[in-house]
Amino acid sequence: MRKGKSIIGKNVLSLADGTRLHTVKDVIIGADNTEIVALLVDEGGLLSSSLVVPIEEVQSFGNDAVVISDGSAVVPANKYPRVNSIIDRRERLIGKKVFTEGGDEQGSIGDMYFDEATGRILGFEVTGGVINNMTKGNSYLAVEEIVRTGPDVVYIRPEAVASLDSQVGGIQGAFQGAQQKVGAAKDSAGQQVTSAKPEDNLIGRRAGSDVEDDEGNILVAANQRIRAEHVETVKQRGKLQALTAAASAGSLQDAGAGASSAVGAAGDAAGSLWDQFTRKIQDMTDATGKRVDEQQTKKRLSDIEDAVGRPVTKVILDREDNVILNLGDIITHTGVQRAYDSGALDTLLGSVYKGQVDFVKEEMRAPEQVASTTAATIEQSTGGATVVDELEQKVQTAEQQREAQKEQAKVEAEEKRQQREQEREQRAGERDTEAQQRQTEFEEARASKDTAGSTDPDATVTMARPTSRPSEQG
Repeated sequence: MRKGKSIIGKNVLSLADGTRLHTVKDVIIGADNTEIVALLVDEGGLLSSSLVVPIEEVQSFGNDAVVISDGSAVVPANKYPRVNSIIDRRERLIGKKVFTEGGDEQGSIGDMYFDEATGRILGFEVTGGVINNMTKGNSYLAVEEIVRTGPDVVYIRPEAVASLDSQVGGIQGAFQGAQQKVGAAKDSAGQQVTSAKPEDNLIGRRAGSDVEDDEGNILVAANQRIRAEHVETVKQRGKLQALTAAASAGSLQDAGAGASSAVGAAGDAAGSLWDQFTRKIQDMTDATGKRVDEQQTKKRLSDIEDAVGRPVTKVILDREDNVILNLGDIITHTGVQRAYDSGALDTLLGSVYKGQVDFVKEEMRAPEQVASTTAATIEQSTGGATVVDELEQKVQTAEQQREAQKEQAKVEAEEKRQQREQEREQRAGERDTEAQQRQTEFEEARASKDTAGSTDPDATVTMARPTSRPSEQG
């Protein structure tokens, strides 16, 4: 089984010579909407006919390509009457509105599921738009539920409405599933699941997503009711774990372990995670052993606080492929702890749904008895303080210590500055003293020299001796 849209865009290959012939443009559905009659590979033009590959000419549908015998399998649509008439009408089943015969709209046809061996259509995917898909999810409509089709709408049986309404998925399904799981944990406290075959628990449940084999064949469609033959086929293809994840069986098995693991552990186990995240920075490591600094720690704490209470957008698995949280499950402190212990915390925090969705208040409220039990357990494990209060206190303490260290560093820096200033003043004073001493010595030496020059006897005699004139001597 495959989805119709999954083959659009794939290459068409020739088995005879290995060449790429065309690309699948669309899927052509028969006039009675019960089978695929051909693949459209060329839409043609004004002067040329469209090219198609009749479904019986397809050798195989692969993950990446559609294989046909050779180029002769590609034929003009006008040479294939039942296909050409459908193309000429330009009527598409995909996108048509789905109504009851009473005129109540149920959504629109978003895709189809078909048997790739025969081309027979097995069912349809009913979608309600982007917002409705997120809140309620898509629904599976068996082909037998369709009464008639027209140019614009598809009419379904009245009893099919109840089936569509019961297929609550998306975010609302997550909230309802969370309530059911918490209630199951409370009711089955201390009891052990005794089924000899755990896969028997899957029968009767609805798949939360498509389950595919390694070749891309859909074994169980999203929102399809799981039957015994589905389980056997999945086991033969080695995809039992994927089916278990799709059916949320893992979370129900966890609930069967008792309220002590589903409710009590929410408080007792949570403390160790917060302690590990708020340890001293030199001891802080992430799941891979790499050191985490304080900024990363604070961001991680913020991400965790923001994630708790929100649904996940993918299945979170541990290293042994055990389901930690299923698609749409609500993130709890216990789920965060399990993800951290298994090294999947980054995956969990990267898969948080953060959209805005309106819900009925009662849908968002957990059972009061279980909620009060969980709150009491967490309060007991934390000594009366909530996890957020404890984290905020630890972060505040770390910030206060950091501020105190900054102030101490400022005081020490000021003391060193003052000491350097005193040393500079002392050296300047010493230089001034030395300069004054040298100046004094210089002045004393000059004064001593002047005194010695004024008492010279030769200088005195020369000044007293009279000057004789030669004319007088003659």
